[in-house]
Amino acid sequence: MTSDRPDVTGLSARARDIAASADALAAAIGAFEEDLRSADDEPVRRTGFRCDAATGSVHRAARELLDTAADLDRIATAAAPGTCSIPWGACPAHGNTLTSTGGKTWCRHLGCDRTWDYDRGGLPCTEPARWMVTDQHGAGGVMCTGHGKDARERLLGATIVPLEASRSASARGEGASAVAPEESKRP
Repeated sequence: MTSDRPDVTGLSARARDIAASADALAAAIGAFEEDLRSADDEPVRRTGFRCDAATGSVHRAARELLDTAADLDRIATAAAPGTCSIPWGACPAHGNTLTSTGGKTWCRHLGCDRTWDYDRGGLPCTEPARWMVTDQHGAGGVMCTGHGKDARERLLGATIVPLEASRSASARGEGASAVAPEESKRP
C-alpha cells in the first residue's frame, strides 16, 4: 500500500519527546507546590491549591501524547510490507464486528472476548496479509483473515485466493483461480 503519509516514525518520536517534557513540567510543578506548602507564611502555603490540578492536567496530557505515539506506531506497522491493505481494523477472527468508544475497542461477535486498549477500528489494519482479494471489476488488494472473511461475505463476485497461491500463480504467469467457498482454508 503506497501512501503520502508524513514520516510517522518521526511524529511518534516527537510525541514521546513532548510527553517527556510534560512529565518534567509536572515534576517541576510538584516541586513548586512542595516549596509553597513548606513556606512559613500561611497565606503563601494556601496558594498552592491549584498546583495539584495543574500537575494532574500535565500528566494527563503526557498520557494522551504517549497514546498518540502508540497510534502512530501502529500506522507505521500497517504500512510495512506483508500487512493487510485495509485502512481500518477488524477482529482477526470475525471481521467487521468491532465497536469502539473512549479509545477502547471490542468485538461484538457473540462469544468473542477480544478487546484492544486503542481505537482499532479507526486505525489501519496491522494484521498479516493472508489473502489476495479482487472484486468483480478487478480492483483489490491483500487482506488479513478478518478482512478476507468480511470481503467473502460482502463482495459479490469477488475472487479470494490464499496469498501464497496468488504469488505462485503470478510467478508462473498464470491467473490465480478463485477459492471455492466450501474450501476449509478460506478466511
